This record gives sequence, C-alpha cells and structure tokens, in this order.
Amino acid sequence: MDPSARLLIEHECGKLPLLFARYADNGDHAALADLFTPDGTYDRPFSPGYPFHGRERIQAIFRDRPPILVRHLVTNVLVEVMGETTARGSSYLIMMSNHDHVTPPQKSNGIFVGGFDDKYVLDGDKWRFASRKGHLALHEGGAIPNIPPPSDEARGAS
Repeated sequence: MDPSARLLIEHECGKLPLLFARYADNGDHAALADLFTPDGTYDRPFSPGYPFHGRERIQAIFRDRPPILVRHLVTNVLVEVMGETTARGSSYLIMMSNHDHVTPPQKSNGIFVGGFDDKYVLDGDKWRFASRKGHLALHEGGAIPNIPPPSDEARGAS
C-alpha cells in the first residue's frame, strides 16, 4: 500500500474516537450513531459483553439516558491499517461526569479510566466504526455505575 494512502487511513480512523467523545459530551447523539456502520456494534465500558447492534440502538443508549454533564478525554489513539477498506485501533479513555447538574463547572462524581478496541471499515467513501468494545480499568472516587445487563431486544440482538 502506498505510504500516503496508509497515512490517510490512519488519520481518518484516528479521528473517529475523538469525534465519538465530542458528540457524546455535547449530546449530539445522531452524529455519534452516524460514526458507525448501519450494522455496527458498541460495547459500553461499564457493561462489556452486551453489545448494542445498529445505529438506532447505539443512539438510544445516549439519547434516552438522563441528562448528565460529562467529559471524555481520549489518548493513546493507535490505528493499524489492515487493508484498503479495513483497519483496527485502540485508545485510552478518561471519563468524568456529574449526574446531578448539567451546567459547568461541577464537581465530578468520579474518574473512570478505560479504553476501546475498535474495528473500522470504509463505508462508501467514509470511514466508520464496525465495532467498539469498551472496557474499564481503573476508577477513583464515586462508585462504578451499576448498569444492569440490557435485554437482547434493547440491544437489537434478538
């Protein structure tokens, strides 16, 4: 593969985790869901192993939750080009949030550190997530959110 083509793929895929964080923090749930292929999957870091299937189910996770003040810090974004239409990557994530107030500045209810393992595909002329698998590694202050396993129907898995 031409080195400039490889760099372009790395750049385009490397933007996706950053855009995901921006859209999640700003409440742009439709734009967040559009980062995925129509049949893309998303495993939340707080409940891995229960992937949500498809854009509508992914959007609903964020759209239907109570409003929160949240900020995601994304670091260590690595992209490995597998071919002209596929790539994979990983990133670290630090999340801080306040579930009681939505107007900044506020005290965080906790600091959570984890990451994502991603698969990217070229969908038409746009790179998108084929899958995102989140995991939690560390936390400071605040309890880990107790998110019950979602039903297969809610996840679009039925």
